[in-house]
Amino acid sequence: MSCGKCGSMKLCPFSFGLALGITGALGVLIGSFWIMYHGVPPMMVQLHMPVPTYKDAAIHALGTLLKGFVFGFFVALFYDLISGCCKKCICCKKSDESCKCCGSSDKSEAAK
Repeated sequence: MSCGKCGSMKLCPFSFGLALGITGALGVLIGSFWIMYHGVPPMMVQLHMPVPTYKDAAIHALGTLLKGFVFGFFVALFYDLISGCCKKCICCKKSDESCKCCGSSDKSEAAK
């Protein structure tokens, strides 16, 4: 899921957001189908929650897909931002070794 030029532990925001959204949508669909098949749990009856229909399950799954995508997209962006700053500050400042995370040596980093 790396889409950075560095080849290190970067997350591609689109891929991560899509994976998180699909996982959430599948969870909502499975939970809705479970409730439709086995009945409403007592806590949902107490809170006056209606039994979901197939249409309700699909609408909630699409909403979860969208929200999961947006959340995952921004989590990956912030992760890349933070990991990029930390690697430039920590990994590339080793004394005599080349920087393994970015593929360049410290001398070339210091020259930049």
